[in-house]
Amino acid sequence: TLVSIEDWYGGQILAPVDTAIIVAAAGKPRQHLPETKLWVMARLTAQSAEDLDLRQWNTCQGVDSRAA
Repeated sequence: TLVSIEDWYGGQILAPVDTAIIVAAAGKPRQHLPETKLWVMARLTAQSAEDLDLRQWNTCQGVDSRAA
């Protein structure tokens, strides 16, 4: 899965993430992942997606994370 990290280059660069990690963090099936918003720890000074060191994925509380 390719994800956009808002605070890393303004979300303009996509980072690859294992889909199983996203499914587990979101708590919903793969087909419901588009428009899902998650919180993640990242190294925002990273120069490449591989250096982001993404960890501690969680759902965003109080946000409707699924498109209608």
